[in-house]
Amino acid sequence: MPSSIRKLFRAKDPYDENRNNPYFLKGIKKSTEAFIQVSQSYRDICGITDFSVHKLVTMGDLYKIPIIPTLFLKRNDISANKKGIITVTSSGTGKKVSVISFTLGEIIGMLRMSITLGRVHGLFSPIPTRYFTLGYEPNKNNRRIISKTAYLSSWYAPGLSRAYALTYKDGEYRLDLDRIIEGLVKSGTGVWPVRIIGFPSYTYFLLEEMKQRDIICRLPKGSRLLLGGGWKQFAGDEIPKGSLYKLVEDVLGVEDSHIHEFFSAAEHPVLYCSCKRHNFHVPVYGKVIIRDVNTLEPLPKGQIGLVNLLTPLGSNLPLMSIMTDDLGILHDGTECGCGIPTDYLEILGRVGVRDIKTCAVGADDYLKDGEV
Repeated sequence: MPSSIRKLFRAKDPYDENRNNPYFLKGIKKSTEAFIQVSQSYRDICGITDFSVHKLVTMGDLYKIPIIPTLFLKRNDISANKKGIITVTSSGTGKKVSVISFTLGEIIGMLRMSITLGRVHGLFSPIPTRYFTLGYEPNKNNRRIISKTAYLSSWYAPGLSRAYALTYKDGEYRLDLDRIIEGLVKSGTGVWPVRIIGFPSYTYFLLEEMKQRDIICRLPKGSRLLLGGGWKQFAGDEIPKGSLYKLVEDVLGVEDSHIHEFFSAAEHPVLYCSCKRHNFHVPVYGKVIIRDVNTLEPLPKGQIGLVNLLTPLGSNLPLMSIMTDDLGILHDGTECGCGIPTDYLEILGRVGVRDIKTCAVGADDYLKDGEV
């Protein structure tokens, strides 16, 4: 891994752009140049878009890097055929998923990032904790990155116990919400804090089930919720953050100051942690560009468009500039008021894949319908 990327992921302040932007620019140039050399497919993409690394002179030139939609990575193999020590997949609901390998150096970099952000956002605790994960029990056959990140999230505090909503038995996962509910109720009468890890959607369904059964408990002091992954296929059931936080307090007695949300993607291995005002400030390891849905041109702050994520990390797939199927707004950091200076990303929802235009295969081509 280039020294510029190593230095970037060793940043002591994950929101100090002045100190770390030079490492970011140098690192993303190195990564882009490396893929041009080793991947014929990526060379073709750069040729179609008339891109060369020489066009990256300042941070303001990052928008020139060829955009690759996540759906394109799911349907096409443009890897550098560089094997890492860990291979993970996206959690797409269809048969097509992105398959990404990470080297030891990249894994160390991501661990440093997680530790630094955990320290800044107050996620570490020396107090033993009971964990309830509204997701998959770890299994060697499960390579979904969401299951691995959820498990790693249970190491911010020492674990007294770990329970999973989806347990692995006889070669398949089985949902057991009753076990989770029973465990939460029992923990409510104990002294050790609880941490619930999972999708906001699964958390909402669990709390609604408890509310309908008239099961109300008060989790011990210091309990927290660590939510990530968005609402995905349950977008139609999504409720405002404020409503979800109110439900958490009503059913579990956990205040919104102890609710943390995270944003990331398999194709963008950068962690975005919510601040005390529940906004996703952009850390130095990544950058965000909002693009016009029709032209893909960069938009000013405050306007709605497709979310384009950039990072220099990744040696097996060209993850330098990834187009998601999320609609979002990039806000000036000063609008938040939490004290973190970097801009923050507001995710509004997802668009249909037919609406995502990819310059990766030519300016006039549209991706066909498919599962994301």
